[in-house]
Amino acid sequence: MKNNISFNSNLSKFGIGLFETIKIENEPKDFDSHMDRLYNSVKDLNIKINIDKNTLKEEVLMYIKHNNIKNKALRVTLFDEGYNISTRDIIYNDKMYNKGFKLTISPIKRGDSIIYRHKTTNYFENIYTKEYAIKNGFDDAIFLSVEDEILETSMCNIFFIKDNKIYTPNEELPILNGTMKKKIEDICAELNINIIKKSIYIDEISNFEFSFITNSLMGAMKVKSIKNIEYDNDNVLFKKISSKLI
Repeated sequence: MKNNISFNSNLSKFGIGLFETIKIENEPKDFDSHMDRLYNSVKDLNIKINIDKNTLKEEVLMYIKHNNIKNKALRVTLFDEGYNISTRDIIYNDKMYNKGFKLTISPIKRGDSIIYRHKTTNYFENIYTKEYAIKNGFDDAIFLSVEDEILETSMCNIFFIKDNKIYTPNEELPILNGTMKKKIEDICAELNINIIKKSIYIDEISNFEFSFITNSLMGAMKVKSIKNIEYDNDNVLFKKISSKLI
């Protein structure tokens, strides 16, 4: 494992690298899904690395066991000079889940790019957007396309509910289709809940009854409001889905 990188690294010079953030309870959650996505990105983006997937998986599992890691967020970073494993606390708590997140709109609009479909280490737009939201009294902000389509927040996928149907941005849009998003889709299929993937425009958000966001660390978090549009505090479908994530 590499704790230092040179200035000749593509990570240092150009921000070229990939990472995954994995929730560790007693064991890593959705480990295979994270590692598969990581190495699919290696292939799709033609990133030069020197460790294969099975070897890296073994290294991660040994790191978790050796350091007795539980109830933490574990980050795996992969780049041209090697890889790094690190951990941090998970910040989400009961107060946040009970209250829900307040969202605003990012000042950054996105064009179409393959890069947005992968979890790269070039994360400045995301960090800038998150800090912009917090500075203005919100929990996170939504990226819009140049056509004003809802994409995702700085760190989450987003869903809406209306008339017992769930809506989420089309996966062909420039978004990161998260491991938790895939799990939500699988749960909806199991529960026979209709999930519709489509373009959702910012001027349509008042048409929905409920909204929630997801990522691998938070699971599912209800959205209290988007700008000045407020949503229901509870929803039957959301409760059913959330119960399957426990």
